[in-house]
Amino acid sequence: MDSNHDQTPENKALGPTTSDILFLLFLVGVLVCVTWLGVLNYREGNKTEESKRNGEAWATWLTEAGNTRFEPDFKHPACKGGVKPTQDASKSDTPVAGTWGACLAHLMAETELKDLRNPFFGELPQLAPQCAPSDRQIMGAIVLEDLMPTPPGSPVPFVVTPLVESDPIDYKMQIRITVCDKGGYPIKITELEF
Repeated sequence: MDSNHDQTPENKALGPTTSDILFLLFLVGVLVCVTWLGVLNYREGNKTEESKRNGEAWATWLTEAGNTRFEPDFKHPACKGGVKPTQDASKSDTPVAGTWGACLAHLMAETELKDLRNPFFGELPQLAPQCAPSDRQIMGAIVLEDLMPTPPGSPVPFVVTPLVESDPIDYKMQIRITVCDKGGYPIKITELEF
């Protein structure tokens, strides 16, 4: 009996065919695209992490200052506690002593917080009233909120309001720090006493 199954045809070439080569090129293209997307996502993730570090730097400064700001020799007089605003800050064009506006101006001019950069835009981190996914300019912004306690027994423990420049800072404050991510969604950093 003759068996033709063990014989190799003489005219068939050994090695990959054209379709094999095209498939291998397709796989190389997929690997390049996956690697490129991975690098882009890594960079965007680093920007979000840098934004979180900015919020943590604010938290560190406010926590340290909150421990000593009611002492007589506090080294940042614009942020000193117990100082009542001298005039109505909402009607003044310049920061009024004893308000968040004066403290913020001091922070942005005299402390290490002035050196922070928003990784999404390369400029100072913006202080925003809230994170909003519909606003693309809010990426990397820092949200500072004043947590005012309600009377005991109230179903809501705090009334949350954005910290604005005309707010007095003469009392011990509860502040919530939040950072806006790339999509404009909030990332809670901490709540602290200032």
